[in-house]
Amino acid sequence: MLKKSLILASVFCIVAMTSFAQRPSETGKWISYTEGGVLYGSPDNESKAPFIFHSSLNYAFHRNLSAGIGAGFEFMKETYLPVTANVLYQFGNKKVSTPFVRFQAGYQVPLESNTFMPDYTYYYNAFSSYYPGYYPSVSSVQLDSKGGFMAHPSVGVIVYNSTGLGISLSAGYRYQQLTYQGANDYTLHIQYNRLSLTLGIIF
Repeated sequence: MLKKSLILASVFCIVAMTSFAQRPSETGKWISYTEGGVLYGSPDNESKAPFIFHSSLNYAFHRNLSAGIGAGFEFMKETYLPVTANVLYQFGNKKVSTPFVRFQAGYQVPLESNTFMPDYTYYYNAFSSYYPGYYPSVSSVQLDSKGGFMAHPSVGVIVYNSTGLGISLSAGYRYQQLTYQGANDYTLHIQYNRLSLTLGIIF
């Protein structure tokens, strides 16, 4: 499944950049932004730094302000397709280096339906010298991933060349809540609070 997801991510990137290249660049009204990076989280988490990939197409309402929609791939415990809306503001006149702020929000669509979570069952140990003397018994429980909401504010800098192609470096805060469902109407909500570091191309 991972190999298939990587292939889909590559195809998505090529299609997005090709479709944008067919637009007349002299209008200056469309911005393509493609980026990849990692989400840093707690060292106790199973996915310490999952890979993220995202591409968006924005319409420039102002010289510095644009908004649009995008999609991508993220490899958490499962593989997700984030579908987002975003607002991007670039400071200055887009010269050699331009600081920017951006806000993304959307929904994580699961591309893998099943996952296994640890099930902690506590029981009494008759030979324990402690009271009440219970210890966890760990097994796996199969759950269905239902996706969830995500929000991602970030700041960074874009370095432009003479042709208008920009390379971006950004850092941000990612919040997301993922929902899982199991047997007997069991529902599990997991919240992620992570630091994002991404490298991108904008033109």
